[in-house]
Amino acid sequence: MKRRSLRKYISKTTVRRVLRHTLFWMAFYLLQFYYGLVSVSGLKIAPAMFLNPLRIIVGAAFVFYPLMYGIIPRFFARKKYKQGIFWSLLLFGIFVFVDAFWEIRILKGCAPCWEELRVRQPDYYNYLDRGLLNTAITRLISLGFLYQLVIQLAIPIGIKIAMAYFQQRLTTVKLEKENKELELHFLRSQIAPHFLFNTLNNIYGLILNDDKKRSATAVTQLASFLRYSLYQGGNENTLGKEIRMLQDYMELEKIRLNHTLVNFTFEADDASVFFPPLLLMPVLENAFKFCPDTPGSGSWIWMQLILRKGYLYISVANSVGAGPATAGGGGIGLDNIRRRLQHYYGGNHTFVIRNEKDIYTVVIEINNAHDPVYNS
Repeated sequence: MKRRSLRKYISKTTVRRVLRHTLFWMAFYLLQFYYGLVSVSGLKIAPAMFLNPLRIIVGAAFVFYPLMYGIIPRFFARKKYKQGIFWSLLLFGIFVFVDAFWEIRILKGCAPCWEELRVRQPDYYNYLDRGLLNTAITRLISLGFLYQLVIQLAIPIGIKIAMAYFQQRLTTVKLEKENKELELHFLRSQIAPHFLFNTLNNIYGLILNDDKKRSATAVTQLASFLRYSLYQGGNENTLGKEIRMLQDYMELEKIRLNHTLVNFTFEADDASVFFPPLLLMPVLENAFKFCPDTPGSGSWIWMQLILRKGYLYISVANSVGAGPATAGGGGIGLDNIRRRLQHYYGGNHTFVIRNEKDIYTVVIEINNAHDPVYNS
C-alpha cells in the first residue's frame, strides 16, 4: 500500500515537473519566434520562420539538461574538473555539428529562404555554403558557439539557479525549525526526570508531615508544570503562560528550601505576546542548583521580568557559595538559550552573564518582543 502511494506521488510529481518544463520551452519558442519576426535579419518565409526558432530551442535544451543535471552535479560539484571539462567539450562539439547541420538543412530545404539569405546576408550565405564541416569547425575555433549558447541558455540557467537557491533556503529554514524542536525536546527531557523525582520526594515529605493543604497545592502545581513542559510549544505560546509556568516551578522548588529567600516580580503590558517555551528554564535551574541553602548564608534568588511597549527585560540573580561559582556559567543549557534567542529574535536581543564575587546574574534584553524574527 505504501509503495503504491509512493509511486503515485512520484508519478504526479514527475508529470507536474515535465509539464512545467514543457510550458517553459513553449514560451521560450514563442519568444524566439517573435524575435525572428521583429528582427531586421530574421527570415520571414515559411517554413524557416517556424523551424529556425525550433532549432534554437531544441539545441538549447540539448545542452541545458546534460549540463545542469549531469555534468555539473556529477563532476564539477564533486571537484572532478578533468572529467567535467572533457564531457562539456564533447557536449559542445556535438551541439555545434548538430546545430550547423540543421541550420543548413532548414535553409537549403526552403529555396525561397536560401535565396533571400543570399540577397540579404551574402556573407552569412557564403559562410554556410562552404558546407557542414567548414561551418562547424569555424564555429568551434572562433568560439562563436559559446556566445550563441550564452544567449540561448541565460534564461533557463538563471531560472534553474534561482529555483535551486529558493529550494535551498526552504530546506535551511525547515532544518532550522526541526533543530529548534529537537533542542526543545532535549530540554524537556533534561527537566522532567530529575525535577519530577525531587518534587515527588518533597510532596512525600509534606504528606508525612500531614500538611494536606500544601501537598494538594504542590500536586496541582506539578501537574500544571508537567502539562506545560510536555505539551506547550509552537507559535501559540505566550509570555503569560511562561510566567505562570515559572511561578509554579519556583513554588515547587521553594518546598525544599529552608534558608533561601526567593522573589519573583513581573510586569507585562501585553501578556499575550509570543515567547519561546521553556526558554528561561536552564537559567532558573542553575539559580536553584548553585544557591546554597545553608543556615546563616543569607542566600537569595531574585527574578525580574518587565515588558513595556515591546521592550522585554529579564534578570535572574542569585547568591553563590564559596564553591565552584562559575559552574552555572556555561554548559548545554545556556548554549541552548543563546541559539534559541538568536533564532527567534536575531540581532534584537542581548544575553549577558555576570559572575561578580558572590552574585551570579543573567540578563536578557529583547527589543521588539512583539515582532520576533521567527515564530512558528
